[in-house]
Amino acid sequence: MNKFETLKAHILPLSKADEFYDAKNEWKLIDIYVDDEFDHCPCGQKIKEICIIKNVLNKNKTYVGNVCIKQFLEIDTGNAFQGLRKIITDRGANCNHDLIVHAYQFGYIYDNEYKFLMDTVLKRSLSFKQKEWKRKINNRIVRQTVVKKKPPKESEGFDL
Repeated sequence: MNKFETLKAHILPLSKADEFYDAKNEWKLIDIYVDDEFDHCPCGQKIKEICIIKNVLNKNKTYVGNVCIKQFLEIDTGNAFQGLRKIITDRGANCNHDLIVHAYQFGYIYDNEYKFLMDTVLKRSLSFKQKEWKRKINNRIVRQTVVKKKPPKESEGFDL
């Protein structure tokens, strides 16, 4: 069985639909994170970049790797993971656009922090206070600390 067939065999029992292409419409991406240790995607591939997905009809959850999320839900998480890896390594680094949007959508940053990060995404020279604020925000993003409620629409997913 190839990797895509293995992924389908994992997803279908967790879905309401009997056909994989119908089942795809039941799932949304709800979060991403980088694991310290290797795990295995349901397709069998070793992964560290984890994408948590949830079935909007029956509330089942599972995870897949960054490559499978692109193939399965057609969401490209590559840039968000690149930004996340960057701030994991250096808490003072600038987040990229995709990671800022992700952090905002999942409630890890406040409105004013979203604006600050977007305004400084390309800046190299920040004041001491700005650098400290950026470190505080980046720590929260890495730890996935929710500071504000997520939007109430449960049916909407994460789009990059």
